[in-house]
Amino acid sequence: MAFATGQLNDPQVIGAGERYGAVQVILSAIVFENLLKVGRFAKLAAGSIDNMDGIAAPVIAGVVLRNPAAPVESGATIDNTIYSQMDYMREGLATVDVKAGQTPVQFGAVYASNAGDANDGLATATGTDIATGAEFIQEIKPNVWLVRLK
Repeated sequence: MAFATGQLNDPQVIGAGERYGAVQVILSAIVFENLLKVGRFAKLAAGSIDNMDGIAAPVIAGVVLRNPAAPVESGATIDNTIYSQMDYMREGLATVDVKAGQTPVQFGAVYASNAGDANDGLATATGTDIATGAEFIQEIKPNVWLVRLK
């Protein structure tokens, strides 16, 4: 059976939760909420990396990264009954999901939605949301942007 390409040593990016470049600060956690959402901002709560959930004044941990070895079919969540650790980016370039209806601008500030709904953790350009310390760099595809965490 012939394949369309030869061996690729470079995993291909598929959307949010991807790392870009070679200079990053990526941390791993063994304590994390089940079904942690990839490509969204997560919070640190009592030593655990958790999804944003509307809690007042959350501590932003960073962007939850996709495990390149995980099957794409598993969706954009990390199941802690299957995986014993997860990675999240504190500094560097990563892709994030952006809340629908937002109009980010290049080099504009990135905020995280934290209203206690399905949009929690999504990047926004709305100054009344939670500040992340990141900036928008460029649109990768609709509702997915490359951001620089600093």
